[in-house]
Amino acid sequence: MGASRDLLEPEMRVLYRREHAGRMIEVLQDDHSRLLAFDSHLTQSRMAIDDPNRLVLRYTRRMMAGLLFLEAAARDEPFRVLMVGLGGGSLAKFLLHHFPACRMDVVENDPILPVVARRYFHLPSDARLNVICADGARFLDLERFSTWDLILLDAFDQHGAARGVYAEPMFEIARERLSACGVLTLNVLRSDQPLFQGVTAGLIRRFPRATLGLSVPGFSNEILFAGPGVPEWEGRRSLAGRARLLEARLGMNFSTYLEEMGRLEKYAPWRRWLGLAPG
Repeated sequence: MGASRDLLEPEMRVLYRREHAGRMIEVLQDDHSRLLAFDSHLTQSRMAIDDPNRLVLRYTRRMMAGLLFLEAAARDEPFRVLMVGLGGGSLAKFLLHHFPACRMDVVENDPILPVVARRYFHLPSDARLNVICADGARFLDLERFSTWDLILLDAFDQHGAARGVYAEPMFEIARERLSACGVLTLNVLRSDQPLFQGVTAGLIRRFPRATLGLSVPGFSNEILFAGPGVPEWEGRRSLAGRARLLEARLGMNFSTYLEEMGRLEKYAPWRRWLGLAPG
């Protein structure tokens, strides 16, 4: 489940509308696309009618840049994914469609959204997909004997980022649940400065030499990558061959993503908070 500050097009017709848990959930459609929105202004997911598995929103394509760090994905070997936040299921559909060896657990705290995703956004009933209705932070805390190769944090509500998911204790738990070469990928809104600065500082505390960021042009979204599978900033160019393989397979600009990635310290004055520089 992501967040994009798109204004909804007035010509879109309503396919579904229901108030639930203090927010209005809507599914709207025009001739070309269908989208999931909260409270008539936050676009959570968007699907192309003629190609349901394609990633339409820019931030979703850039979240997939985390695949650059997964050797198993480039080699078509099995890998496990945990996603916190389902939305319309765009990322889940994409991974299941393109990676037959992928196994996914998706945690979503709103029981309505899996129903909406299956009915309106073609989320498949697939033995490789396990959807759990639970609080993401609590689920990770309880799953003490499970590990994942890729953990995607993309949990938003009508107010913005889900605070319990984008919190320092969650990063510590996520670090413990990553495999030996695992990658943690987060979608964060830079416009929420207090939260954004706290997230970047928290990641650097736990992954001091393996934290990279990728902006989304034209939007407030920042995609952050951390974990044992993420190389130091200077080493990211060594993945150029893997980027070309993924480009040929998925039709996205992985080489561009690789070149645009940078150190997280460009985003926030984290050195002062960590006592590494004077205030």
